[in-house]
Amino acid sequence: MNCSFPTLGQVLRFAFDACGVLPRKRGERDGMTEQDKKLIQKRLQRLANEEGKLLENGHAAIDELGALLAGTVAPAKAVIALGGVLLDLFDVYHVVVRSEGTYLSERDTIGWFCRAYAIPRLVVSVRKHLLRLNLTAEGLRTPSDPDWYLPTVTDEGVTWPLAKALYWTYEVCETKQTHFHFPSMNAESECAEQTQNLENARQWCKGRGTPSWNSLHWNVARSFERLASAEDSNYRRDVSEVLRKNIHLVLFVARLSTDVCKAIAEAFGTDYLAQLVAQYRRHDSWLEPDLAVFRQEVDRYRVEMLGTGLTADETWEEISEHYWQWFADRSVACGKEMQYLLDQHGEPTLPEETIRALIARYCEYPVRSIADHLAICSEVKATLEFAEALHAGFELKSHPDCSDEEIDRYEASLTHGDAAPRLAWMVPWLRAVVRYRREAYEEAFPYFEQAFERAKYSAGQHQYKLVNQYIELAAKVDRWGSFKKGVEWANYVGQPVRWLRDKAPTDENLVFVFEVMKRARYSEL
Repeated sequence: MNCSFPTLGQVLRFAFDACGVLPRKRGERDGMTEQDKKLIQKRLQRLANEEGKLLENGHAAIDELGALLAGTVAPAKAVIALGGVLLDLFDVYHVVVRSEGTYLSERDTIGWFCRAYAIPRLVVSVRKHLLRLNLTAEGLRTPSDPDWYLPTVTDEGVTWPLAKALYWTYEVCETKQTHFHFPSMNAESECAEQTQNLENARQWCKGRGTPSWNSLHWNVARSFERLASAEDSNYRRDVSEVLRKNIHLVLFVARLSTDVCKAIAEAFGTDYLAQLVAQYRRHDSWLEPDLAVFRQEVDRYRVEMLGTGLTADETWEEISEHYWQWFADRSVACGKEMQYLLDQHGEPTLPEETIRALIARYCEYPVRSIADHLAICSEVKATLEFAEALHAGFELKSHPDCSDEEIDRYEASLTHGDAAPRLAWMVPWLRAVVRYRREAYEEAFPYFEQAFERAKYSAGQHQYKLVNQYIELAAKVDRWGSFKKGVEWANYVGQPVRWLRDKAPTDENLVFVFEVMKRARYSEL
């Protein structure tokens, strides 16, 4: 059992796949040059190998994803908003990996992360970027169902967002599915391309398969062309360029949501998917009263600023910067007070009268969302066995005369329960420390390397001292590549590196640290 978060490379690869911009089938029209593809694949591979500046490269990959979409998704504000949402989700993943750690399997870790962090952040991020960029001013049309971008899960099955968006497309173009994709279809007509486009659309509406974005865009774009030139005037439709772009945007969002939600349903089941959808709607309803007040404040400010030359977009951007900082500060203050009250109360939840009093002070969203987060986290608290095994491992490491025999006994104790795979990094770390203390550095390094690789996506804050020790040993045994990899990981998790600290990790500075650590010896193991 692999107890860890998915790696950075896996997360970013999933983002690209979910957006459907990378080729998946031979001959797929993806709109990218071969050079574009190679550059993206190279960056993703570097991230998978965890080479270079991880956080910066992660952000750069998302920027590249936005640039790819810019050619087929409009308006530009929508692409910027999408990039902002992806960056927010990437950043919350980064924060949780570096601080929380996990003792759950990778599957269960993803399930917990989605409920405890991803859904709450997604709700706020979507609303924040739509408002900040004043996207409503674009006059975009969307399906009448306010939750069109979410799947509808019932006892009869799942209606995916892509199906909703396609049926809406036919509606706004005032035609039927058949005549949208094959305007002149009749008993005598033959056109392999239009027949295939229609059959593909029928399958997508039934939830069978999800096209790449490039395939979907091409299908619909070709249908627009065919509609405009249909021989039969009964089926001819001249869809304006503005509406075409609007439709493509709705279809992109729907396809993205469908791809992600199908992956969730496949991994966790439709009941779990329905739980996430319900959680999203719940958080969105808690947030709406806050945003209604925010909109009123923006309207009032715009009246005050009449004649100053400040545009509506500039007004939203300016006020949003202050509002969302205040929003975050308020949530932090609310969280601290709620944690204090929980500690005083001695129970996992607060009484409803206390919740109502907090809502009167902080508004509904921060109180309800924090209470929801605490409840979710309480469901996956570490077992007593795990906590005791973790404590015993650190106790053993703190003994200066710790021996391999003691580590053998500790390792054997882990196998009696389920702590061994959850603490896969602890035993090699202990064995590395024993060898470090007797200055058997070459012998110690493989254990340090094993512990470092296993701890990165599972140990959270517990890995901090290990990372510095790994960097130091890499220098002592003259492993420059491993040394740089350790430094990059330390920077990613926000851990200062001895002798480097706040200095830029240039080659010159790294060579200096490398040489110092070859000779230095530290006792705090």
